[in-house]
Amino acid sequence: MKLLIVDDSSAVYGRLLEMLGGVEHLTALSIARSLHEAVEKGRQLCPDAVVLDVRLPDGSGLDALVRIKQDSPNTRVYMFTNQIEFRDMARRAGADGFYDKSLEFEALVEQLLGTNSDSGSGSGR
Repeated sequence: MKLLIVDDSSAVYGRLLEMLGGVEHLTALSIARSLHEAVEKGRQLCPDAVVLDVRLPDGSGLDALVRIKQDSPNTRVYMFTNQIEFRDMARRAGADGFYDKSLEFEALVEQLLGTNSDSGSGSGR
C-alpha cells in the first residue's frame, strides 16, 4: 500500500507512523504538511490511501480531498481531524471515512491496515 499522510503536526503524523510501524504491505510512505504539497505528492505518488487533516496552513483539506479524488478517483481518502463539524461536508466531497483525532487513532489505523485487502468498510464514523 502506498500511503500519504497530510498534516502539519509532527506529533500527529509521528504517532501514526509509530502505530503503523512494521506494517508489511506499506510499500511507500510520504508526508505532506500543506494543501499545495498534498496535491503535488498525491499526483506524484498516486497513493492507495491518504490520511488528510481539514485545517492546513495554506488552505482547507477539503480542497485537497476534491483535487486528490479528481486526479485519482480510486484513492481512498480518510479525513483525520478534530474539526468534526466538517464530517458531512467531507463525505459530500468524497471522503471514504472521517475520524476524530482525539478519539479515533486506533480506528483509523485499523482501517488503513484493512485498506490493502479491502476488508475495511471505508465508512469511518
